[in-house]
Amino acid sequence: MTSAAFTGATVIDVIGERIATDQTVLVSEGRISAVGPSAELVIPPGAHRHDVSGHWVLPGLVDMHCHLTGSSELPLELFLINGVTTVRDPGGVLAQQRLLREQVRAGARLGPRILIAGELLDGNPPVWPHQSLMVDTPERGIAAVRHLAAQGVDCVKIYNHVPEDVLAVVIVVARELGLPVVGHVPRRMSMLQAIQAGMNGLEHIRITGADFLPPERAGQLDMLPVSEREPRLWELIDPDEPWIDALIGAMVSHDVTLDPTLLIDDVIYGEGVARQADHPDNAYLPGEVRRSWAAEEISPIMQMPDELRALAIASQGKRREFVRRCWQAGVRITAGTDGAGLGRLLPGFGLHREIGLLREAGLSPFASLRAATISAAQALNLADQIGTIEVGKAADLSVWTADPLTTHLRPADLHMVVLGGVVHRPGTLAGALA
Repeated sequence: MTSAAFTGATVIDVIGERIATDQTVLVSEGRISAVGPSAELVIPPGAHRHDVSGHWVLPGLVDMHCHLTGSSELPLELFLINGVTTVRDPGGVLAQQRLLREQVRAGARLGPRILIAGELLDGNPPVWPHQSLMVDTPERGIAAVRHLAAQGVDCVKIYNHVPEDVLAVVIVVARELGLPVVGHVPRRMSMLQAIQAGMNGLEHIRITGADFLPPERAGQLDMLPVSEREPRLWELIDPDEPWIDALIGAMVSHDVTLDPTLLIDDVIYGEGVARQADHPDNAYLPGEVRRSWAAEEISPIMQMPDELRALAIASQGKRREFVRRCWQAGVRITAGTDGAGLGRLLPGFGLHREIGLLREAGLSPFASLRAATISAAQALNLADQIGTIEVGKAADLSVWTADPLTTHLRPADLHMVVLGGVVHRPGTLAGALA
């Protein structure tokens, strides 16, 4: 692999919250070999030069929650068109996930780095029987984790009905095998119990009634379908209550990552998933894929009852305030979309919107970018490989024509994406898809 030099760059340091102008980033053998002032760095002979003067350079972006195996037709290039170089699929069909990951690694398909969880672990009854392993006893929980580890997963995903005793052994075995345990808070537990049990990451904002309500009332609400449960629960939540502070404090002390996936709530609570079929961004999809996705039946859990929509929309402010308080307290926040889907959930495009929603929730511009870069890398145990522009890390870069700290990211502003040292032009990728 030849070396390359990206000169005149404005490099954004997402950790130190600094901006360095007129920098050169040297890349060799797929890794960053040097970063420094253009006037001081010597460019090796034969290095391919890319003048990115007047452009902003970020690490490649990370979508922490994107399901890739719902359709074999998913165009992975859409991620690159949006500067996304790493994606975690937290639950799907393991064989399809492995095949997709191996195709990308082997160069048979062009796409981002992929991390997988395999089938999610659920109790009885499983919500997604075709994409889950039913772990209704501790013995089955242990066997499931060992099976997933042997298949090469990167994390273990917990779902809604995992019993408390099963969760406990799953966490112990996963920890022995070096696998993070992430996912939903099981409905018969509180979020605080899940944190104290040792879950490493929480997907969505899944406070349960057990966190703050009498047991009988909590049981009535926690077993409702998610689209009904969440608005009814959040109607009762006061973000100023002391138990909220205690919950956030537990997340900090146990080093728990929160991936709030604000986008999926914003879509479901707002215009709805069905209306995404008419979104203009769908033009990036090949026609057959667009028609196939539009014809798919929308799951009931992705539909908001009309009589609850106003209540759900009203709860959004509370949920975003919770995320803001978590960030202010020092909880690691990451950016995930819960796509892929049409419209606002389109691969890559959705991550830009999630970053924007985090900013709207009150995170600083730097913090919202960290959520999709170094914070995500830390949660993935890949902080030594990706997430910042530093010597020795993978040469995954996104180069923008507009300042990501003062404007919202959008594909029109992506000048190039660099994946493992290889430059890809968004226009070329989009043209190939069309």
